[in-house]
Amino acid sequence: KMNITTPRRAAPSLRARAHRPPRPDRALAMRASPRALGKLKPRDVALLDSILSRVHASMPARSEAATAGAREEYVVGLSGGVDSAVAAWALERCGARATATLMRNWDARDEDAATDCSHRDDLKSARAIAEKLNLRLIESDFTREYWHEVFEPYVEAFESGATPNPDLECNRRVKFGALLRRAMEDLGGRYLATGHYARIDRDVDEGAPPRLLRGIDQTKDQSYFLASVRGEALRSACFPLGAVFKSETREAARILGFDCADRRSSAGICFIGRRPFGEFIGEYITPSEGAFVDAETARPVPGAAPHRGLASYTVGQRAKIGGAPKPWFVVGKNVAANVVYVAKGAEHDALYSTRAALADEFWISNRRPTSDDGSSSVRLLAKTRYASSLTPVTLSVASDDETFTKSRFSSSFVPRVESSPLRATFDRPERAVTPGQALVLYDGDVCLGGGVIEHVGVTEFEARAAS
Repeated sequence: KMNITTPRRAAPSLRARAHRPPRPDRALAMRASPRALGKLKPRDVALLDSILSRVHASMPARSEAATAGAREEYVVGLSGGVDSAVAAWALERCGARATATLMRNWDARDEDAATDCSHRDDLKSARAIAEKLNLRLIESDFTREYWHEVFEPYVEAFESGATPNPDLECNRRVKFGALLRRAMEDLGGRYLATGHYARIDRDVDEGAPPRLLRGIDQTKDQSYFLASVRGEALRSACFPLGAVFKSETREAARILGFDCADRRSSAGICFIGRRPFGEFIGEYITPSEGAFVDAETARPVPGAAPHRGLASYTVGQRAKIGGAPKPWFVVGKNVAANVVYVAKGAEHDALYSTRAALADEFWISNRRPTSDDGSSSVRLLAKTRYASSLTPVTLSVASDDETFTKSRFSSSFVPRVESSPLRATFDRPERAVTPGQALVLYDGDVCLGGGVIEHVGVTEFEARAAS
C-alpha cells in the first residue's frame, strides 16, 4: 500500500456542514428562466432539480458573512459555451451571487478574419447568456500574459522537436493565475467558477490544499488539463459540473432555452482557429522540408514527397505518403537531421514504448508522491495525453548510476527548470508517448499532478531488433 503525500480525507466538521449553502428547493428549477420557458415537463423539472442538488454539493462551505445572510460572491468564467452557461445558472439558483467574465487570450485582429479564435462569436454568445441570467459581464484581456507565459514557451518547445500542450500552462498561469487574481482582487469574488468537468475535494486535513478529482463523466473528464494548477489556487476554485454528465448539461441548456445549447464544444487550440496547424505554426517557425525516413530500413521512403517541416507532425499521426498499400504513421522526429521517422501501420512496434523520462514536474500538493516503504518508486495510474486511457505505471526517481536508453526516434523536450530526474515505467507498452506532452498521474480518482515527457525510451521495435 502506498502513502500518497496528498493529505488523507478527514471527516467533515459540523461547522463545515452548518455553513453549506442553503439546499436548492424544487421551486428553484421551476423559476429557472421565467421568460420563454412555459410549463416544464415533470422529467425536465427532475433533471434540473437533480443538477442543482449536485451543484449545491460541489460548492464550498460558506463564509461567516454569507451564513449571516449575504450571498457568496462568485466570478464565473463565461466562455459563451454550454458548460459555463449551465454552471452560471446553477450557481445562481443555489444561492450564489455571480459576476461573469469572458477571457480574451489571443489577439487575432491583425490576422485574417477567417482565422480568428471565434472571439467575436464567443462574446456574442456570452452576452446573450449573461443577459438571460441577468448577470454583469466583464471582459478580461490576458493576451499579454498568454503570449509570454504560454505561447512563447509553446513555440520554443516545437523548435526543439517536442509537441507541447498549451492547455495545462494556460490553466495554471492564466485562468487559475492571472484571472483568479483579478477575480479576487478586482471583481470582488471569493471563488472562481468554471465549466470544467472535474471535482474538488475540500474534505482534507486542516491546512492541506484541496484534492483534484476526476469528473464523474469519464468521457469528458478534464482533470488532465487541470493537473498543473496549484493546490492553493484550487482553494478559490469551484467546478459546478464535476458531478454532472455532459449529456445532462446539454439537455438542461435546451430546457432552459439557452441559444448555446447546441453550440459545438471547443476542440483543439483556440489561437489556431480554423486553419491547418502546419500553416499556423509556419508563421512562427520557418518550415524546412526534409525526408520521411522508414524506421525499419533507416532510409528515406522511396518516392515520398518531402515533409513540410517538423513542427507539422507529431508521434502517432498518419503521415500523408501516397503510393503505399498500408498507411504510414509518424513514430518520431530528429531535429538535427530534419527527418520525420515513419512506419507502416497504426499499430507498428515503433509506436510503442514502456519507459519515459520526465521533466518540469508539477504536483497539486506541491510534493512528489511517495511509497509507504520509503522506496524511490511508487505505483500509480497515468495518462500520456488527454484522450488516452489510464494505464498502470511505476514512477521512480533516477539514481546517479542509472542509465536511460533513449529511443533513436525520440525528439527531446528542453526542460524549463532543473530537478532530479523522474522515470515512468508502464506495465504494458504505451502507444505514441510523445516528448512535450504531459504525463499526468492519478491515485484512483485523485489527480496528483505529473511532469512533461522529456524523452521516450526504446520502442518495442528497437528492443526486438536488439534481442
